[in-house]
Amino acid sequence: MTLIRQTYTLLRQNPLLSTISILGTAFAITMIMAIVIVWQTKYSNLSPEVNRDRCLYITALHLQGKPNKTNNSNSMCSASFMKACVMPVKSIEACTAYSPVSAALISLSDGSNRIKVDAVQTDPGFWKVFQFDFIDGLGFTEGDRNDKVKAMVITASMARKLFGNTEVVGQHILYNREEVRITGVVKDVSLTAKDAYGQIWIMYPSSEYTVKNSWNFLGGKNIAILARNKNDFPLIKRGIEKQLKDLNATLSDAELDIMEQPDEIVAHVNHIWSNIGPDMAMIYLQYAIALGVILLVPSLNLCGLSNSRMQQRLSELGVRKAFGATRKALIRQILNENMVLNLLGGILGLLLSYVAVYALRTWLFTNNSNIGTSGDFSLSMDALFSPVVFLLAFLFCFIINLLSAGLPAWLATRRPIVDSLNDK
Repeated sequence: MTLIRQTYTLLRQNPLLSTISILGTAFAITMIMAIVIVWQTKYSNLSPEVNRDRCLYITALHLQGKPNKTNNSNSMCSASFMKACVMPVKSIEACTAYSPVSAALISLSDGSNRIKVDAVQTDPGFWKVFQFDFIDGLGFTEGDRNDKVKAMVITASMARKLFGNTEVVGQHILYNREEVRITGVVKDVSLTAKDAYGQIWIMYPSSEYTVKNSWNFLGGKNIAILARNKNDFPLIKRGIEKQLKDLNATLSDAELDIMEQPDEIVAHVNHIWSNIGPDMAMIYLQYAIALGVILLVPSLNLCGLSNSRMQQRLSELGVRKAFGATRKALIRQILNENMVLNLLGGILGLLLSYVAVYALRTWLFTNNSNIGTSGDFSLSMDALFSPVVFLLAFLFCFIINLLSAGLPAWLATRRPIVDSLNDK
């Protein structure tokens, strides 16, 4: 209570400096926490991509002809490549090959009520790698391949647009004029889910596993691999390398290269499609530099304000030292008072960061894979209000407090008592 009263008195005595200090902290925290929230949304485990920390990804292949190294081609993967080089590897819990989002038309069986949707072609493993919230039914299984009518999962919003409700499992609709059967209805997925997003998911035929020649290993699919444990990543990578080596030994006309893949989630999101994986050290360095600059620049400005405030309080500090207060006690008091101001700024900054990320969400999360799609960039509450976010906000407030108030407090308490008492 004493600390709160002292801080309140400080606010009343220096309303302008205190307001500037709070706002300076708030804007710094806003920028920092916006970066943290965007990082959480892109790379942390968020529904339906709740296994990002256990997933590896392959998004491109390079094929080079033999023996004169002609017919070079970079392309996406195929289901047949996954079957040949990924499925046999141990320590894999599940894997899936899925296409990028593409536009399609769905309608009722009589052709009425046509809707343009974002469609993904995938397989039963998709529902093991990604965890969707099913409102009705389940994802399609290998057993559904025996049905002459293709299986499909649809979002709740699309089900309501077609039928007016979400209890539509077993219903038949038209997908690009082809009859399909709905096996499940899931909650709508945000566009921030880079790999799981779609409005409908349809199972590709088993014929895509068939290999007629080397070019069949190239296709239009990404591959996501779910490990039993993150510690198994090196074992899985070595296993895929061995399977690829064995596969290349059987190919007489070409050689396949996965270009240092599979990637973990951060590398996957930042991977340039047809090139070697990104420089992860540089990516982390860029984030560290950005955070350092955002912390340091306002701290230096706030340091000047704190120093000005200390000059006004020199006589008070001199009196307290004359009555036996130690330098450590005075510095601790100043830091504690300044920490209250920084926490006020931090709370304001955290609130502003939510507003900023929400207002700029389309710009922040738009990428090559979701340009032109019709979904919504809704933000996960787990990313916005997670304990990690609050702890980091408090940590950054603490760092700003040390940087902005520590040096002025140390300099002020070094002044001799007589000089402090005589200061005007």
